[in-house]
Amino acid sequence: MSDKPVLVIDAGPYSLSRTGVAGVGLRLAEVTQVLSHRYRVRVIVSAEPDTIDLGEAETVDTGTGARKAIREADAVVFFDSADRDRLELAASQRKLIIGECRAPIEHLDFPSLLAQDDPTGEHQRYLMTYRRQLQVTHHFLCRSQVERVSLLSTLCAFGRIRPSDVARSRTLDHLITTVPIGFSRRSLLAADAVEPVLMAEFLWTGGVWAFYQPTMLVEAVHLLRERGIDTTAAFMYASPIADTRSTLAKVADEIERLGVGDRVFLNDQPLALDERDQYLKAALGYVCVTQPGAENETTARLRLRDTWLHGTPTIIDPFGHSGELVVAEGLGIVLREPDARSLADAMQEVKSGAMDRPGRRMERLYETTLTGFTEWLDEALSAN
Repeated sequence: MSDKPVLVIDAGPYSLSRTGVAGVGLRLAEVTQVLSHRYRVRVIVSAEPDTIDLGEAETVDTGTGARKAIREADAVVFFDSADRDRLELAASQRKLIIGECRAPIEHLDFPSLLAQDDPTGEHQRYLMTYRRQLQVTHHFLCRSQVERVSLLSTLCAFGRIRPSDVARSRTLDHLITTVPIGFSRRSLLAADAVEPVLMAEFLWTGGVWAFYQPTMLVEAVHLLRERGIDTTAAFMYASPIADTRSTLAKVADEIERLGVGDRVFLNDQPLALDERDQYLKAALGYVCVTQPGAENETTARLRLRDTWLHGTPTIIDPFGHSGELVVAEGLGIVLREPDARSLADAMQEVKSGAMDRPGRRMERLYETTLTGFTEWLDEALSAN
């Protein structure tokens, strides 16, 4: 039996399968890979036949296995949309609780929520769990500076920041650690091991949510064709779910209306991570354009991970912190006034080779950026 501290990481509602993993789940998995070298890590996750690489961590089921794991844990980590019953169990067992949790702002745009008879009441379910996380969590992880700033104000309003906290650390290092969005060394090696395969020159690499503007990419490809510039684009995750179905239907209609079905593709087939890396490596650029809104102002988009890992430029809107990151770190092109023409101009610039590729950013390795958190955790576990 290992004498390492036992760290339980609860995946909550997020898939960790090779073909089902997405933004938060992928970050959780990569963070787990790193932490599993230092602690005995158990991951609570729904049973899946093809769980992705979790390093040295073991998985446990969401039933009796999860309850046993929490009772035996030295510390428990929860992410967004935590399972309320397991959160309460960890609190009742007086476990050291760590949380990476954001306010449920994006949920306010979800078609599935808005279609409810009582959208406000439905949203309260998410909000109540988030509030409970704020109450019982001992240490918080943040993905970006803007999320840290948002969290600080929220914690103050909840009475979680006291004079004694500021006296202990004016930067509240004992309460919050910023672990910027990045990638693990295992993911780096896995990406380097595959050969590039072209799906399309420009990729929409994540979900097609209601507050995004995906039809702009279709229109931009059409404009480039009119300019005599042949290019292709693809939406990598175009298998509809409740909260993307209506938006994807609009994209499909626009593809048909503009007659660019031979240039713009909707991939509705599951993608394994190694396949995804092949397509990401072959692309000239990634595209992500949203509408202005509170969600974008309070978070950094997880899909920027792909640019930091693969060194491929991102074309993005200026709404919020993500655009600021692209400018500050030279990660691609920010569309100052997003429309189909400005997006087509940016794609033309990338395709022509007029802009340099940003290159891989090794400073984003979780092996490096998790150091502050593990130092805190070691000290906290020793104190307990």
